[in-house]
Amino acid sequence: MFKSVGAVAVYVTDKERAKEFYTSTLGFEVAADVGPNLCFLRSANGSVDIYLEGGMKASAMDNSTARLSFFLRSVAPASATFAVLREAGVQLLQDEPQPVDDSTACFQLLDPDGNIIEVCGDR
Repeated sequence: MFKSVGAVAVYVTDKERAKEFYTSTLGFEVAADVGPNLCFLRSANGSVDIYLEGGMKASAMDNSTARLSFFLRSVAPASATFAVLREAGVQLLQDEPQPVDDSTACFQLLDPDGNIIEVCGDR
């Protein structure tokens, strides 16, 4: 029925703050900035599109709440990406990447609104 995910929508309280985080910290590029509460982002290689919509009311999120999160596959090994994000002051939810299998490790982080982003990379 479906071929792929077209874009991931991320609802945030402050579009400009979220745009700064997703571009400066996570490396996304602005594809289109459409007014005060809407922005489209694209990964550097063009394989991930994010739709940021600002002006939303914050809600509580943690590892036990029902939610939709999304996985980003890192270019570098998970441990290297983890170290870069820790150095940047990103709120990480684990002390280190967790092994998933013999070749993959994952960890979670929070964006400025508490949306959980899962990152997977090589071990």
